[in-house]
Amino acid sequence: MDVEFADPSMEPVILSEESVPRRTLRKRVITSKGSSLRFKPASVSAITARHGTTSEDNLKKKAYKQAFLLSAARAQSERETRVRELKKRALAITSTGKTPATSRQRLVMQMVYDEITPYPDEAWVSQLGVIINREYHQVKNWFSNQRQKDARDSRQHTPQPAAPASLEASLCKITCDGRDLRLRTAALNSCRAEDWSDTFFDEVVMIYNFRLLAKHSQEEAMAAFFESEPDVAISS
Repeated sequence: MDVEFADPSMEPVILSEESVPRRTLRKRVITSKGSSLRFKPASVSAITARHGTTSEDNLKKKAYKQAFLLSAARAQSERETRVRELKKRALAITSTGKTPATSRQRLVMQMVYDEITPYPDEAWVSQLGVIINREYHQVKNWFSNQRQKDARDSRQHTPQPAAPASLEASLCKITCDGRDLRLRTAALNSCRAEDWSDTFFDEVVMIYNFRLLAKHSQEEAMAAFFESEPDVAISS
């Protein structure tokens, strides 16, 4: 086999930077973990220039938070003022202290007890007293007496001393206008927890009370009508 050698008279070939592919000449950046990156990442200043400065975002978030807190504090202050006025009106209702509740008043309070909550707070007791025209402490004592009565009845049927616990287990805690309340499951089935408010409670009680008033007026009108009708003699 013939072996050919390179001609020593030939000039050596010198590679210039133009003849070498550019990708082989790019400088690689070595990270702290030892991995090489083909391209240098964009600087922080370039990113903030495109998306806004971090300080401006923080100032906006802080302003939004302050505005939200001020709005919540203002709403809470307005609600406390409204509750004080309602309670003042409920306390001003004339009462002899032991005046028995009318059938309509009992029905409205019983509806609230059975279908909404056996634990109305100060605001709801005041609203209820103003709507049915019954003094604040009378409404509050009625709910307290009703809870005690249910507890006694429950102990008679089940001798175990867990009557209050069973009542608590049947209630659901919600947040209504910034404070915690315990409502019946039936109340949450008819209206979502987030939709319950002092205004909604007021509307529910007012509508129920109005229906009872209308029914009572209709019954009185019918009774008066039949009393005014003369007796008709039946001929044989």
